[in-house]
Amino acid sequence: MILTNYLRICLATVFSPALAGLETVANVSCGKPAPERDARNGLTIMVTLKQIAKTFKAFLREFTVEPAHDEPKCPEPTITPISFTHAYGQTLVQARDAMGLDGYVEQDVNDQNFPPEGRDEDRKFVLVCFNREVDDNEDPAKSELLKELDRLGLQPEGPMELCFVGADERTRDLRRVCPIVARRQVWRGPDGGLLCPVLSGGGRGRSLALSRVRFRWYDDYRFLASRK
Repeated sequence: MILTNYLRICLATVFSPALAGLETVANVSCGKPAPERDARNGLTIMVTLKQIAKTFKAFLREFTVEPAHDEPKCPEPTITPISFTHAYGQTLVQARDAMGLDGYVEQDVNDQNFPPEGRDEDRKFVLVCFNREVDDNEDPAKSELLKELDRLGLQPEGPMELCFVGADERTRDLRRVCPIVARRQVWRGPDGGLLCPVLSGGGRGRSLALSRVRFRWYDDYRFLASRK
C-alpha cells in the first residue's frame, strides 16, 4: 500500500506539469503563440524532476534492504591434552636446569622471582592455540587471553610446570613446533615491565626466556594450561 501511494504521488507530480509542457510544444509547432505561463511550465518541469529525484532517493533509502555483512568469525582454539612427569619436590632452579637446554637459559627464572606455589598435582594439562593473535594486558581484568582461558574452563600454568614440559621426553620437543608460554606467574623486571617464562626452540637451540606480557601474542604461541 505504501509503495502504491508513493508511485501515485510520483506520477501525479511528474505528469501534470509535463502535459502542460507538451501542450506548449504543440502550440509552437502549429504556429500558435505560446502563453507566458507555458514558458514557466518548462522551468516547473525541471524543478519538479529534481523534487522527484529527491523523493525517489528517500524512497530507496526507506525500502531498500542493505545486504547483510557477516562479521568475520574467530577460529576455534585448538586444545591439545599433554602428559608429563611433575616432581614438585624440587626448586624451580633445579627444575630449570633439569631440562638440559642447549640454547639461552634465562637465569632470572628462579625461586626468588617466581615463588613456589602449593598446587594440586592431579590436574589435566593442555596446550592451547587460539589460531589467531590474542590480546593480553598487565591488568588481568583487561587481558583477553586470561578471559578466553577462563571461558574455556581453563587456568594458565606457571614456570614450574613449564620446566616439567621441557624436561619430559614426551613433550620436550614441542617447543620446536611453537613457543610455549607459562602465563600464571609474572615477575616485574628491572625495566618495570611484567615478564613471564617462554620455552622455544629453533636454530639457536632449545631456550628458556622471559617475555614481556605484551599487548598481543602472535598466532603461533601456545599456552600451557590445566582444567579447572
